[in-house]
Amino acid sequence: MLLEKVREASQAHRMFRPGDVLVVGVSGGPDSLALLDALGALAGELGVRLHVAHLNHMLRGEAAATDARFVADAARRLGLPATVEARDVPAIRAERGLGLEEAARQARYEFFAEVVEATGAGGVAVGHTADDQVETVVLHWLRGSGLAGLRGMRPVSVLRVARADRTVALRVFRPLLGVSRAEVEAYCRERGLQPRLDASNVEQTFLRNRIRRELIPTLEEYNPRFRQSALRLARLAGEDEDYLQGEALRAWDEAASEVEGGVAVRLDAWRGLPPSLQARLLREAYSRLAGDVLGLEAVHIEAARRALEAKPAGTVVTWPRGLRLSVGYEDFRVTRGELRLRQLPAEEQRLAIPGVTRLQGIEEDIVARVVAEPCGWGRDDSRHADLDYDLTGPDLAIRRRRPGDRLIPLGLSDLKKLQDVLVDARVPRAARDLVPVVTNPHGIVWVAGVRLDDRYKVTPSTRTVLCLRLQEDAREGLR
Repeated sequence: MLLEKVREASQAHRMFRPGDVLVVGVSGGPDSLALLDALGALAGELGVRLHVAHLNHMLRGEAAATDARFVADAARRLGLPATVEARDVPAIRAERGLGLEEAARQARYEFFAEVVEATGAGGVAVGHTADDQVETVVLHWLRGSGLAGLRGMRPVSVLRVARADRTVALRVFRPLLGVSRAEVEAYCRERGLQPRLDASNVEQTFLRNRIRRELIPTLEEYNPRFRQSALRLARLAGEDEDYLQGEALRAWDEAASEVEGGVAVRLDAWRGLPPSLQARLLREAYSRLAGDVLGLEAVHIEAARRALEAKPAGTVVTWPRGLRLSVGYEDFRVTRGELRLRQLPAEEQRLAIPGVTRLQGIEEDIVARVVAEPCGWGRDDSRHADLDYDLTGPDLAIRRRRPGDRLIPLGLSDLKKLQDVLVDARVPRAARDLVPVVTNPHGIVWVAGVRLDDRYKVTPSTRTVLCLRLQEDAREGLR
């Protein structure tokens, strides 16, 4: 029966392609040993070559070392290549600030990703069973998960795993997900397999073990078919989740874009979505940067939604794993930690008149022309300014903003703080040091891309016009 279920699962979910190398994660316990035996029996039929992988988490002393030798011997008896390594999970836990279970999980899948890459395999098969699925659903339910958690594990999933220099996509196969633990144990007896007993599976310190040994038996007192009900819930939640996730990805394609250091999502598009899809776009943004949604909980989603709905531009929400959500005027951005924006240098640059001045730090240019009439480069374009050259004079420079800067914005008669002008123009706080400020010895002449000083505007009495334009890479010629 188990063998047939593995065959059906592999075919129904197109797990393996003929000619593939398949890494099999083997702990030495009943589930993984049964999986290895079953896949070994089906390898020829499926057209795959197996490679055994075992990780010693360095949590159980000599017992863990004995498990490693047991798995290596099992692979040798089957004539299979094996990679057996150890990782210091307690050290990883301390370094990353994780719980023990999560640290072990990350170490395990990082190891699997390395073995898959080294062997050129199509992915890794692991021994999760239907009982593991029930425990996962209950665990996610206790944590207040949505549909994505209630669906539990999938027969085939892709995990984004962080490597030293990049993130890789790891395909994970679960051929035993439709097989009960009782069926696994019966298969081991039938095949004469003698698995190792993992002492951590009976320790009550791990929440999953307490769910397995205490909570689920209690729930079965209320519903003897609780396990079947939980599996049905996972299936139905999965069907709904697939549909909603498809809608979310369509919304993502319309609203989101990559930016330096992260992703940006248009606020008008996000606010037009129903709450379910809003939350999914937030999770998608997190996942795109973190590699998965581990660590992101409902409290983080709600904090972000409150900020996006009611907080001013410039508000920052801290997320797990070093991510930050920043609220802007037109979009919100999710970035990895402090986004180091480019900025203009503090020292002034001389403005070439006429000519092209390359702006240090932001790699844009200001093109300057001296003519008899306004240039007509687009009078409503904030990146262009026509000024009275007799009033500005030729001694012009470019710098970033400074404390105390003031100007008389075009159309007004009184001085106004540059800080207030930038806020009124909806320039995000993090981008304000990117705004070029054109000055003469008397003060600000033009805040490039934002506002002209009224004292230097072109009037009917203007004899000579200074045309300035902020644009990208104008060095090939004046345009």
